[in-house]
Amino acid sequence: MVTLKYLIDVAKRKNIRGYLKLRKEDLQTLLRNRLPRDVFEREITGRGDDFSRSLLDKDIPELSQKPLQPTQHVPPPPRREDVTQKLRRWGNWLLRFVPEPVKRPINNAFDTFKKKVMSLFPKQQLKFEESKKSALQGFTTHHTMKAPKNQKFDPKMFLSVVKQKALEKFKPQTTVRLVLKARMEKVSPTDGSSIVEVRNFQSKTVIVLESTNLNELWIEIVEQILENISVFQMNGSGWTFHSIVSLDIHTEKYKPLRGGSWVPTPKFLANKKALINMKFQSEKKNKEDNQCFKWCIVRALNLVQIHPERITKQLEE
Repeated sequence: MVTLKYLIDVAKRKNIRGYLKLRKEDLQTLLRNRLPRDVFEREITGRGDDFSRSLLDKDIPELSQKPLQPTQHVPPPPRREDVTQKLRRWGNWLLRFVPEPVKRPINNAFDTFKKKVMSLFPKQQLKFEESKKSALQGFTTHHTMKAPKNQKFDPKMFLSVVKQKALEKFKPQTTVRLVLKARMEKVSPTDGSSIVEVRNFQSKTVIVLESTNLNELWIEIVEQILENISVFQMNGSGWTFHSIVSLDIHTEKYKPLRGGSWVPTPKFLANKKALINMKFQSEKKNKEDNQCFKWCIVRALNLVQIHPERITKQLEE
């Protein structure tokens, strides 16, 4: 590759002036005009760059390798049938020999007789004695479902029977806790008499939201209650299940804690006149609006008689 430094050396050797401020292309043109053609080709063209001829005018170089020849197309070997395809093909072959299902003849007389017999013995609907109590203006609710006295249920069967009515009490945004009251029987080791006591078996408190699957939640609650009963009967306690008393459903409104500002003091605390609930009264929002503890300390050090709950400008200073 011909460089600018090499072109300057050629200009010096050939006593050519006016080359100091020229660029490489201009200096190359100057040498082509000043030097004879054979000298220019020997000194510059021989260095590797042919400036006298265009690239299209050059001779086609000889290729050292022979041109590639297309080979004959060889088809790929047939794909082997895998195990899944063999099983599917075998299954389709086997299904061809399966006979069609036999259609049962319609016997209207038998259906009529069956309906007549079922009407003579109507299905008795279980009736549970239900009661409801609420407190704190409906914040907490207590539902009770008593078992019928003329029928006996085991815990699992009783919970399955009351499932639909119990799930009606599961409202969104509430916490639910179930308590199963059951009579447990035990034989006295002293005189052999029977001892019957009522025991409570409760589940954990669960949260019911809009997206909660009630069926899955009910299964989880039932498993907890049945596990508590089995644990109570184990370890040689001697207690055995006798009968069901009732099912209590405790619900409370679910209000998760949220960040906020001033909260009014409950009336039963405000009536005591012993608490000061600091409140910012300015229309413009204060940066330290939520720093209640700081304002309580400041107010304790600067007591006033009139409206001590207000955060005034004097208190801020």
